[in-house]
Amino acid sequence: MKTIKLILKLKSFHPYYLNKFVLLAEKKLKIFNLFIVKQIFLPKKIQKFTVLRSPHVDKKARDQFEKITYNRLLVIEIQNNNIDNSLLIYRFLHMLSHISNGIEFRIKYFLK
Repeated sequence: MKTIKLILKLKSFHPYYLNKFVLLAEKKLKIFNLFIVKQIFLPKKIQKFTVLRSPHVDKKARDQFEKITYNRLLVIEIQNNNIDNSLLIYRFLHMLSHISNGIEFRIKYFLK
């Protein structure tokens, strides 16, 4: 029996949106009789920026900003024992695109 492994890489600027997305995805996966096999927390990425307030007069007047990106991986395995799996995967991905407010996600899939 073959299995399809979906790997979702999630990115967000706020951890609340990631947690909300994972909870909603788990609820929706139960509809399709699928479950999250692994949830991997990746390290957050911090970018810091320094901007001059006034480039003409005061060189020492600066503002500092930071952008934090939170990352997470979700691994979902689907048993490939019925013909409707491609339709099931398509419906699942379509559903994910509707609940992904504030989240960027990329999908990789492997057939074993």
